[in-house]
Amino acid sequence: MTRTIRLTAWVAILALAAFQAYAQRFSVGPDGISYLDLSDAVVSGRWSTLINLYWSPLYPVLVGLGRVIAGAGPRWEVVTMHVVNFMCFVAMFAAFEYLLVSILALARSTRHSALGGGWGLAAAYGLFGVFALTMTPMELTTPDSLSSAAILLAFGALLRLGEASDHPRRDAIVLGVALGLGALAKSFLVPWAVVCFVVLAIATRRRGVSLTAIAVGVWLIFVLPWSFALSLAAGRPTFGDSGRLTFAWYVNGQDAPSLHGVPPDARRPGTDAILSGVGVTGYAPGTDPMWFDPARWNRTLAPHWDLHDQLATLKVFGLFYVQNLAPLMFLVFLLAIAPPGSRRVPWLRGWVVFVPTIAGLAAYAIILVTARYIMPFLLAGTLTLLASLPIARRIRPVWALAGMFIVVTIERLHPATTVMLALVTSILGGTIVGAMMPTRRRWLWVLAIIATMGLTRFVLAPSDRRALLLGSLCLVAAFWFLARRAVIDRRPVQFAHRSQAALATLLVVVLLGRLVSRLYQDAEMRGRSASPGGNNLEWNVAQELGAHGVVPGTRVAVIGPHAESYWARTARVHIAADVPPPVVPAFWDLAPSARDSLLGQFAAAGATVAIATIGPETGAPDSSWTPLRFHGWLKRLTR
Repeated sequence: MTRTIRLTAWVAILALAAFQAYAQRFSVGPDGISYLDLSDAVVSGRWSTLINLYWSPLYPVLVGLGRVIAGAGPRWEVVTMHVVNFMCFVAMFAAFEYLLVSILALARSTRHSALGGGWGLAAAYGLFGVFALTMTPMELTTPDSLSSAAILLAFGALLRLGEASDHPRRDAIVLGVALGLGALAKSFLVPWAVVCFVVLAIATRRRGVSLTAIAVGVWLIFVLPWSFALSLAAGRPTFGDSGRLTFAWYVNGQDAPSLHGVPPDARRPGTDAILSGVGVTGYAPGTDPMWFDPARWNRTLAPHWDLHDQLATLKVFGLFYVQNLAPLMFLVFLLAIAPPGSRRVPWLRGWVVFVPTIAGLAAYAIILVTARYIMPFLLAGTLTLLASLPIARRIRPVWALAGMFIVVTIERLHPATTVMLALVTSILGGTIVGAMMPTRRRWLWVLAIIATMGLTRFVLAPSDRRALLLGSLCLVAAFWFLARRAVIDRRPVQFAHRSQAALATLLVVVLLGRLVSRLYQDAEMRGRSASPGGNNLEWNVAQELGAHGVVPGTRVAVIGPHAESYWARTARVHIAADVPPPVVPAFWDLAPSARDSLLGQFAAAGATVAIATIGPETGAPDSSWTPLRFHGWLKRLTR
């Protein structure tokens, strides 16, 4: 049974990942362009050019090796990148399998564990598939699958070492390797590794310091050489500047790249005198120098701690957690109704996972949170809690009330979470019907609770927040009343079984709905990529530019977003100057003489062509701009 489930899960999840990678094979993002630029170091053999204070080296090395093996040129390098992404996904899946062995051992030693038996194994694989394919999809041209693999591998080693492993030295080496490779994939894992080592030292304190010393020693083999190289390049001790810059951008509000401007050190007095806010990088390396080397072009940023800024950031990302993790809030309910004396068990048995998980989630919350950053923490934390938490055989009414009230209240705290409150309320409505209905005809029971969830969502819609707030409290009271009646009628076991089964079923429906929605997006992208216009759009743009004499090595000025000009990498041209989207309207409103003067300064910086991807609001530019087939205009520049 276990072997069949495992084989089915691997085949199904890898098939979906392969479909996703194929559907998104031509997709690339700003980070992906920078990683492709860095991968040139591997292709050309100039390894020293991998040193970058913002980007970590492991992912571009793998992309570069993939390009060398495939012999991929400009046309197919993004496709090759997605092949590498798929292999990174396989590595993440293997790391999850390593963690799952420890999770299942935890479940077997917990009586009535929520992850016990074949259904528990299937649920664990299902959670991995949903989380991985929706939160770290193959669309991303980033190292998040690699960093997630390292984190999952580290959690697996910590669980083994915390439970007195049969091979402690081997597991300590695995921990050191996982955190060392993770540090080369994402610099965030350097400080996070320190948390893991502290946890390891506490968990193994009765066995001495040898295991911690082994893990730290192996980790240092990976981290010290890279940190030394970065420190030499920066002229100061550092393991990377991504954290420093991200803090300045998103906590202090200093020129965040998400605002689509240009970094402060790319601005020049001469161009600002004509039009403030444009960027000039001249002959700097990289397809888009401003995003290839953010540390250089944001050197004057001064990150600083400010209580007001920090509280504002925590509020924003606290809402992110509440909005996006609504289904997981029901873990609070399961913890509340757990059998007496068992609520401390998950913490006592899983704290080696929970502490690093909380540290990771909190660290991101004080700077910047996206789904791909937090996926491995949520997955490992959820599975560890479910494995070590017994299923309630009886539900005490007061704890049922407390658990559901907390879940609903969390989603009631802010108007921005109204949609998620409606989702939680609809799940509660379906759970109530599931607790009342007999389960003899299971298919009918499942249809009834799903229909009730939909009906509750329709009646208590997020558009009427007042009715939703009142309705959610009424449903919480109704659930408490049913739990109390079950005790009076001497059927608490039946009520506990039905309500938990209904809740689990509805959560599966919600999570599968998210997965289906994600795969539908991928299917739409597959359709677009198969069309003549959407098939490798960046290559088509590069070919058209070549027909206009824009050959590899040309330096261009972009009128539009510099970081999203992916065609520049495929065409092997370099962006020497940029008029970013917030400034584009003012650029077209300039007097012709002022505009020509600005373009002349771009030409003096090395640009021989200006390419406008955003035109005037009133229509097309004047006749000096040549229209391009793939939406845009081109103009030759002269000094």
